[in-house]
Amino acid sequence: KKTSQPMINLSLFGNKTFSFANLSAMLNFMSQYVMTFLTPFYLQRVLHYRASDTGLLMACFSLIVLCVAPFSGVLSDHVGTKSLACMGAATCAVALFLMSRVGSSASFMDVAWRLALFGFGTGIFQSPNNSAVMGSAPRPYLGVASGILATMRNVGMVLGVAISGAVLYSLVPSIVLQKPYLEASEAQIFLSGLRCAYLAGGILTGIASLTSLIQGRQGKT
Repeated sequence: KKTSQPMINLSLFGNKTFSFANLSAMLNFMSQYVMTFLTPFYLQRVLHYRASDTGLLMACFSLIVLCVAPFSGVLSDHVGTKSLACMGAATCAVALFLMSRVGSSASFMDVAWRLALFGFGTGIFQSPNNSAVMGSAPRPYLGVASGILATMRNVGMVLGVAISGAVLYSLVPSIVLQKPYLEASEAQIFLSGLRCAYLAGGILTGIASLTSLIQGRQGKT
């Protein structure tokens, strides 16, 4: 506050769009890493997939994001960022809720379309939300705004892993978590904790869909 040229100009956070779009980014990335951190454990320990098959299935998420995000960015230039970011985050919440319903006998496609839906929501959310952050910052501070947004993403990743792990470890005995492959009875115990973790992620990105609706003035050029 007292330095003439601070590393981070705190006045940027006085803009509602900037503050809440960054918060939305952090919450959505927290939910992403609930999904991407826990799902491989489910695939390998419960469904007994090989690592190569697990990697192939997890690619459904990334490939859909890759395809959808550019179109979402173009669309946001015409219809605005608020509605798209809200819809994208809400879609992620639905996908995580649906993931919480998978069982020990799910097929490849049962998981694939849920991951694809999550990727679709992420692709819709990210570009408009990024545009909201950058569009709300004054031109001289675009570099700082970009750095803050990147920090929010990284913090979201770390917190997502931490929260998902905390929920899972609090509900599933460590002796079950230590086993690389689970028997039917152990799989049900693991799934009970996994469902709660997925639901926690869904709540986080559900909140992100609400914070995406909060906008203030646009930044000065």
